[in-house]
Amino acid sequence: MKRLDFLDGMRGFFLLTMALSHIVLQGGVWLTELHFRQLMFVESAQGFVFLSGLMVGLIQGRRLLRHGRAAMRRSILSRMAELWLWTVGLIFLALVARDLAPGGYLAWRNWLGTAPIGDPMRIFGILTLTFQPTFMDILPMYIFFMGAAIVVTRWAVEGRWKLAAGLSALSWIACQLEVARIWSRPLNEALKASDTQGLRMAFDPMGWQVLFIAGVILGGLWASGRISWEAVFGPKTRSVAFCALLVMLFFAPLRIATAHGLMPKELLEVFWPFDRRSNFSVIYLVNFVAAAVLFSWLAIAGRLDRLAPVRAVSSGLHWVFTRPALCLLGRHSLHVYAWHVVLVYAVRYYDSAWGPSGVVINTLLVLYVLALMWVPPLIRERGWRRRIAA
Repeated sequence: MKRLDFLDGMRGFFLLTMALSHIVLQGGVWLTELHFRQLMFVESAQGFVFLSGLMVGLIQGRRLLRHGRAAMRRSILSRMAELWLWTVGLIFLALVARDLAPGGYLAWRNWLGTAPIGDPMRIFGILTLTFQPTFMDILPMYIFFMGAAIVVTRWAVEGRWKLAAGLSALSWIACQLEVARIWSRPLNEALKASDTQGLRMAFDPMGWQVLFIAGVILGGLWASGRISWEAVFGPKTRSVAFCALLVMLFFAPLRIATAHGLMPKELLEVFWPFDRRSNFSVIYLVNFVAAAVLFSWLAIAGRLDRLAPVRAVSSGLHWVFTRPALCLLGRHSLHVYAWHVVLVYAVRYYDSAWGPSGVVINTLLVLYVLALMWVPPLIRERGWRRRIAA
C-alpha cells in the first residue's frame, strides 16, 4: 500500500460524500442521513480542504527540494491559473444555462442570483472570485490558499513552520472576532450588481485557511523529512487517541441534537455562536482536530495495537481507502469536483422542472449521480494510457 494511494482514496471518499451532501431534492433523500456529518461536527469539505493542503505541501515541498524555488513557484502559479479558468468557466456556463434553459431562472435563481449575465459588476465579481455561486465556493478559496502556499511550503521545508502556524492561528482568531467586517461591508456595497448581491462567499477564507495551511505545513515537513508519522502516532500514543475519542463522544449528542432539531431553545441560543460553519468556529476546529488525530492513530499505530478490534478497524480503514475506485477519484480531484458541480446543478434543474419524484426515484437519482462521478477520471486515465502507449 502506497501512502499516496491512501491519501488519494481519502480525497475520493470526501468527493463522494461531498457530492451526496450537495444534492438538493424536494422531499429530501434518506441517503443523506448516512453522511458522517450527522454524528459529528466534521464535514467532507473540511477533510477535502485539509488533504488538498497536505498534498500541496508534500508535492511542492519535494519539488522545492529537487528543483528549487522557481520551479515550485511556477508550478503553483500554473495550478492557480488552471483553477481560475475552471472556476470562471463553470460560473459562466451555469449563467448561460440559467438564461437559456426553460425554467432555468426559477431552478437556479437562489444559487446563481438574478443579475443578467452582462451586468458589469457581476462580471467583475466573477472574474475577481468575489461572487461565488452555491457549491462553487471551494475552488476560489483553494486559489487564495495556493497563493499563500508558495511562502508556507518554503517555510515548512526550511524548518520555519512555527511562523506560518502562528500567522494562520492569528488569522483564524481575527475571523472569529469578525474583524473582516471592517472591509467586507464596504466591499459588498461596492460590488453590488442589479440583484443587490455583491460579495458572496459561503466560507470565510480567514477561518477556513487554518485547515489548508495546517495541511501545507505538515506536507512540507513530511517532504523534508522533518516529521515521522510512525513517531508521532507510535504505540505509546494510545492516550492521545483515547482523548480524541472522548472529545468525539462528548460532541456527538450535541451534533445529533442540532442536526435533528432536538436541542432546547435556551441551550441552542448559547450554543449557536460557537456553531458557525461559515467561519470554521471553535467547535468545528476542535472536532476536526480530534477526528484527524483519532483517524491518523488508527490508520498508523492501530495496525500494531495489542487489541484485536483496534487492529481490525485499522485494517478496515486501509482496505477502504486503498480501493482503486476511490483512488481514481482522488487522483483527478479537480476535474471530479468541477464535474460534480455540473451534476448537482443538473439534478436541481430536473427536480425543479419535474419534481418531486418520490423516495424511490430520488434514491435512484442520487445513486446514478454518484456513479457518474467516475466519468471524468475514467476518460482521463484512458487518455494517459494512450499517450504512454504511444
